[in-house]
Formats: sequence, C-alpha cells, structure tokens
Amino acid sequence: MALGISIYPLLSSKEENLEYIKKARDLGYERIFTSMLEVNSNKDKALEQVSYYRELLNYARDLGMKVFIDINPQVLKNIDVDPSDLSFFVDLGCTGIRLDGVFNGIYESMMTYNEYGLEIEINGSFNSAYVNNIIDLRCNKEKLVVCHNFYPEEYTGLPKDYFVSCMERHKELGLKVAAFVNATKGGMQGPWPANDGLPTLEKHRNRDILAQAQELAALGVDDIIIGNAFATDEELEALASVNLSVLKLKMHSDRELTEIEKGFLNKQLADRRESSEQIIRHSYSRVDLKGTEIKSDRDETIVVKKGTVLLNNDKYLNYKGELIIAKQDIRIDNRRNIVGYIDEDYLDLLDYIFMGKKFSLFMDK
Repeated sequence: MALGISIYPLLSSKEENLEYIKKARDLGYERIFTSMLEVNSNKDKALEQVSYYRELLNYARDLGMKVFIDINPQVLKNIDVDPSDLSFFVDLGCTGIRLDGVFNGIYESMMTYNEYGLEIEINGSFNSAYVNNIIDLRCNKEKLVVCHNFYPEEYTGLPKDYFVSCMERHKELGLKVAAFVNATKGGMQGPWPANDGLPTLEKHRNRDILAQAQELAALGVDDIIIGNAFATDEELEALASVNLSVLKLKMHSDRELTEIEKGFLNKQLADRRESSEQIIRHSYSRVDLKGTEIKSDRDETIVVKKGTVLLNNDKYLNYKGELIIAKQDIRIDNRRNIVGYIDEDYLDLLDYIFMGKKFSLFMDK
C-alpha cells in the first residue's frame, strides 16, 4: 500500500510546500496529488503559475515520488497545451495524469500507450461500464489506475456500500485503486474555497485519520492519499504507521488501568479463529494470567455497549484472563471487569476483526 499527500501550490508558499513534500517523503509517502483546476484563466498569469507548479512537482519527482495532476480541457486551453502532446506533463514533473471527467473511452485507452510512460488515472467513484469500455478497447492496463474523488461539501461523500460496489468492479478488472482521507487536525486547503474536509467516504469526514485509513485499507484500497493540506506532523506519522495485518484501536478509560490491564496495550492481540458474532475474544492471555489474581469489580449484572473492553476475572475460572471486546451491546455479570471503551471513531473497525485477525490497543499519552 502506498501513501500520498496533496498540495495546492496557489494557496501556500513555495517553502511550505517544499518542506511538506520532504517531510512526507522522509516518512515513506510515495505519491502526490495536485490540481491544475485552479489555474488562472488569464494566459499570462496562468503561465506564471505553471512555472511554480513545475518547480514543486519536479522536486517531488526527483525525490522518487509519483506525481498525479488533475486536469480538464479548459485548463489546457488556458495554457495553450495540446491534450495530445503529453510532453508538457513530463516537463511539469508529473508521472501520471488524473482525468477530471469522462471522455469516450477511446481517448483514455489511447492515452495509456503514451510514449512517456505516464500513468492515466480515472475517476473511481463512477460505478458504470465506463471503465469496462476502456478495458474492452484494449488499453494498456499497466498504465491505467483508478482514484476516487474527494468531496469538499458536507454530506456529499460516498456511502460505504456504494464505495464497496465501485471497488468490486475495479478490482475484478485487476486495477489498482486509490482513495482519500481527511486531515481533521491539519489545514483546510483544497481546490475550492468551500471546504468541509476532503474525504472519499462521508462517514470519515470528522474521524481520526488513522481510523479512516485503516478502514480504507481493510476494504482493499491500494493507495491512501490525504486530501487536504497541510496535515499535522502527528497525522502524517499516524498514517505512516498503518499496518494492514494489525488494526490499531484507540481506547480510553474512566479510571487508571491496573498493571495487568496495561499489559494489553501496544501489544499484538488476536481474535479467536472460531469467531463470535457478539464479541472479539483474545484468549491467549489465559495462559499468561492463569496464576495471577484478577478480582471482580462489581456484583451486579449490567448491559454494556459495543466497543466496551472487558477482562475475565477470577470468577470466570478457566476462562480467566481473556480480553473481550463487545461487538454488540451485551449483558455481563460479575465475571467480567470493564477495562475501557474503544474510541467512537474506531468502532466501525471492530467489524473487520474476526477469524484470527490481529489487532492492538493504544491510548493517548
């Protein structure tokens, strides 16, 4: 999986952009998204802006990053570029072109055979035979890639079910797919003045960036790009830590954890292979805690909500020491202690933990 950032050169200084690109690259980010849709309609002004793009994008490409630029016919007209002459984009510093709009399939197919080896990126948020048509027209599949849109306006992002149906179409065709997450703690730079964040999925708009990225990865996305600029150092580092094989779940508690409970933090855990519909069950700890006292923390039976983290105590006899996470609202008695609660932003990730899936728990420092 490759990670990416977005830059919007006309909204920030050269120094800010160069620093951001270098910082991301040092953390392992491999690609950049940018847009030319904001380039001025005045020809002289547009040419000046293109020169600025050229400096930034060549810098990123020289660092070994893939560089995709969003274009449309009007922008190319403003800067007197023939859409059939792709040498302009090579000189600009691009390794790929994102087509902002649907052409006729023939144009896209022909572009994949360009002499410069540029990748041609199409909109992944269309679940239609448009992409099948490009494939049927014998495109060079090695140079055809897919990237979903982001959605600056609140309540306009994709629903998960529709996103999954788009993914299924593109994956069946053997295409790589990218999608966007939103840096909720970072800046709000984007291609348009109105900006409520830049996620692909609407449900992700206000969630922690690590939770967003992990769900996209779990759904099979190949490349994850931060849509807005500039993400904070904390967000860049969190996204760089994404691991497909181990889901990281943020947890909080309303009390100080015991030493036994702290021992479960930042450690690889796993659901049992014979999964339960109601709970995630890490049972390996039964062996380690067999001779350790774990007192019960209550007498009454209560109902706990989805995301409640539990620990089986002495009263559960041979099941003592199991760490449990509720996947639904469940009833517990005095044999299970409440350890804490999965953060609301991370609750949906519980749906991806089953049949031996690895996960870990962490808390804010």
